Amino acid sequence: MAVDIGVGLWTFQSTAHHPRALSAQYREFPALARRVERLGYSSLWLGEHRFWYDAWCPAPLMPIAAAATATSTLRLGTAVSLLPQHDPERLRQVVDASRRLLGDRLELGVGLGHRDAEFDGLGIPRPRRGRRMDAGLDVLAREPRVVPPQRVWVGGLAPAALRRLGRRGLSSLLPQTLDTDALRRAVATIESAAADAGVRRGRLGVLKDVWIDTDGARARDWFLPRLRRHYVEEAGAWWVLKGECHGFGRPRELEKQVDRVVDSAIVGSPDEVAAQLSALGDHGIDQVVARLHFDFVPPEALDGALASLARTVFPEVAR
Repeated sequence: MAVDIGVGLWTFQSTAHHPRALSAQYREFPALARRVERLGYSSLWLGEHRFWYDAWCPAPLMPIAAAATATSTLRLGTAVSLLPQHDPERLRQVVDASRRLLGDRLELGVGLGHRDAEFDGLGIPRPRRGRRMDAGLDVLAREPRVVPPQRVWVGGLAPAALRRLGRRGLSSLLPQTLDTDALRRAVATIESAAADAGVRRGRLGVLKDVWIDTDGARARDWFLPRLRRHYVEEAGAWWVLKGECHGFGRPRELEKQVDRVVDSAIVGSPDEVAAQLSALGDHGIDQVVARLHFDFVPPEALDGALASLARTVFPEVAR
């Protein structure tokens, strides 16, 4: 089955291993979005986090608005905005303003958030995030003209999150670490919740770390060690593991999580990458957000990988 292929995640991080001037990253983003559009990608996605040294983008709808003025067909999305950390009415107003620039090109991905420091910094109790998520979705649902239900993507894998999006007819944006069995279970949970609520299931999306080279072995040798180092820093900082405030407090658990991420990456030659993306389509996935943009990828290497993926893989798997 054919899939839509978008790219992400633009985070504007400036990490310890690869520091970059934030002003330069934001200034360059509209031109990069225009390049992504010209290559034929369906969409481009930005993440959201706050309160950490790497300066991960805390307001992705702002650079999305800038990219909207530089593009005409590219869909622009969040993967994901942390809905419980926002005032839902205020977010609805910002989304509405973004929609006026983008028309029907806005894809609003939302998620619970998981890191205590972000909730604490905003004075929001983390245990109430589920209720705040439902309240935020209720506000967005009041005006479907702002973002139609199938253009609202809910991130996460917990059964409660999957049932929430299923019964509301929202689309799903599943994490990159799912194997085939976990993917089937997630889809079944979503479809069951939608059927019980008498609504049409939303679209099925997944995030995947992707790298491509004409030589598959060379792609793996170059990309995978750097991907591991990236996620040790990112996951250690951002992912909560068994009650710790961050993953560095549980080095063995952190290593296991990073192993899962690295093992699930789609890396190789055009034929290898195309086969794995096609397999996702066979399991019902119709939107892939291919994460090629990392702090360790030089601009010229990113440009080459984006062009190669579009030229060699799109004819095999893209809608």
